[in-house]
Amino acid sequence: MSNQQETVTDLISPGIIQKLARPSDLRYGRAIYDRGGVEFITIEPSKIEAWIGGLDGSVAEGGSQRRRTQLFTTPNGLSWHCAGNPGNHQIFCKHCVALALAILDRSAQQ
Repeated sequence: MSNQQETVTDLISPGIIQKLARPSDLRYGRAIYDRGGVEFITIEPSKIEAWIGGLDGSVAEGGSQRRRTQLFTTPNGLSWHCAGNPGNHQIFCKHCVALALAILDRSAQQ
């Protein structure tokens, strides 16, 4: 039997999102998600990529610049990349939160 790597959907849960993100990024990411600021680009078992944000308004209202954001699997588990994170900072930012919430919603609808 093959040893398959877990999918992005397998690795996302409300508890994981809360553990990885700062409280402010949880609030702002939820606002982006709630306002429909997630546009999927690629949906594969091991990588989900989307345009996140680009909404008008304050940050608290979900307003933000549009960022290309990825959640993907590695042999060590979940990893992510957001074009808004400077350098190699591995912040699970508001864009990552919004994408993770959209993934949860999408998997619940299937």
